[in-house]
Amino acid sequence: MSARRAAMPRRRLAAAARVLSRAALVAALSGCASRPAILANHDDYAAYRATRVSRTLEGRLAAASSYLERYPDGAFAGEVRAYLARAEPIYYAAKRGTAAGLTAYLATLPRGAFRDEATYRLRALVRDRSAGDSLARAARETEAQLSRQRAARARVREELAAWLSRFLRKDAWGRPLAEAPAEVVVPFGLTLPAPRCAPADERAGPGAIVCAKRIELPFVVSSGGESAPRRAEIEVAVLEDAAGRPIEVALRGPDLFTRLEEARSAREVTPDDPEGRIGGIALAVELSRGAFAARVSADASCRREVEAPVVLHLECDGVRLVARAAVDTGEDDSVTIAVAPPAR
Repeated sequence: MSARRAAMPRRRLAAAARVLSRAALVAALSGCASRPAILANHDDYAAYRATRVSRTLEGRLAAASSYLERYPDGAFAGEVRAYLARAEPIYYAAKRGTAAGLTAYLATLPRGAFRDEATYRLRALVRDRSAGDSLARAARETEAQLSRQRAARARVREELAAWLSRFLRKDAWGRPLAEAPAEVVVPFGLTLPAPRCAPADERAGPGAIVCAKRIELPFVVSSGGESAPRRAEIEVAVLEDAAGRPIEVALRGPDLFTRLEEARSAREVTPDDPEGRIGGIALAVELSRGAFAARVSADASCRREVEAPVVLHLECDGVRLVARAAVDTGEDDSVTIAVAPPAR
């Protein structure tokens, strides 16, 4: 009996030793000393555990910072402090280059060792980005304005070319204008500004009228390094007989050919600039010749001899086009189109 009683304490001691050995092994594998784990209270250990089991680096760093704030002298303070001293500089170095990275650092470690530097760098990046955004916005606005100006200048040439092409259609003639193709009727009669009609000169025949509409085309050119407003005016005047059939169409306007050159070159053409004026006349001739070739004929035999102020005379297949450059003040530059009436 006495031997059995003596063996019981020995068995209890052995069991206790085995328990302590397992605890020491667990502590060794987890990288923790056994003594702090044994001495730590439940809350201390729970806060420490978050520094080890959080799924993200940000989570572990935030947990480490929180632990040291709550338990500066906690059972695991030394280990957590050493971990944070190693990990935080590496994390900050990876995040310091961008505003998003610095924002993430400050959100993770609002009281981190690099918070002052991170705050300063973040403000600088935001300020630079704001300035860059302002410059980019100004550049976009400037480009949009330049694009609108280019489009407005291009429209001067396009508008004249379009009216030339419309009235060089032979099926626009020989019938009342109201029965002409939509390509002619819609822009002339149905698009603003509406044409205004008045009795024509008696020489045009009894009952003849002139219906005209004036198209204003504003644009901007450079003058002495500054922007200068310009306005091209194209009056589309259709001489109609008593039955409403077109007899002649005139496309005219004050300094129209000069405005063509200004719109093409984007520079001012002054009255004492003969080269600019000649360039505008040449452009009007080019547009008229191109439209005539596309609608009527490109044959060289259509060209007629000209004498100032006529700068172009084309005539083929019963269609005549004459361009005149104004000579005197108050005259208009003009291009007139006429089609011989069909034989009866």
